[in-house]
Amino acid sequence: MTDNIMDNIVWDYLGTHELVLNTVEKLNDQQIWWQPNKTTPSIGFNVWHLARWADYLQEAITDNGIQIWITEELAAQWGFDDADLGFAETGMGMDYRISASLPIQRKDDLLEYAYHAFIKADKAVSMIKDDQFHCKIQDRHGFDRKEWTVGEAILALLAHANRHLGMIECLIGVQGMQGTATR
Repeated sequence: MTDNIMDNIVWDYLGTHELVLNTVEKLNDQQIWWQPNKTTPSIGFNVWHLARWADYLQEAITDNGIQIWITEELAAQWGFDDADLGFAETGMGMDYRISASLPIQRKDDLLEYAYHAFIKADKAVSMIKDDQFHCKIQDRHGFDRKEWTVGEAILALLAHANRHLGMIECLIGVQGMQGTATR
């Protein structure tokens, strides 16, 4: 570990994305989209949601950032056009019935997006230095916080990602497989 706070945060942030991908890459399509009941989001939903927030974060903390989701028109490409995908199409606030019926059903498509969104977010977070931690974010989508800083956004989404990683591991375990993520 170093004396630079961002070096330590970056290590954890990048590591969480690595853990998510390492945990789900061994699963098949059926395991990724399986749900124990109609109100519990699948592993696939959790991965999509994490990728969407990573994509959102990299846009928010970079000067000229733009989301892969937007540039590649993935909502239209994947048939999400009519779905209410929640705040900024991230899945936040999404109705459980919609999350259970997302049209993307191929693991490879999902993981390709997640991989690229995580890489782009990891690069953006890696560029932040300690003196930028308290810089205000210019959010383009109207997030409901009056003010927040780069550091607050990164830490909030790091905690959020680890929460969803725990959900993913639980859903793997409920299916009778070992869910321990390794880095």
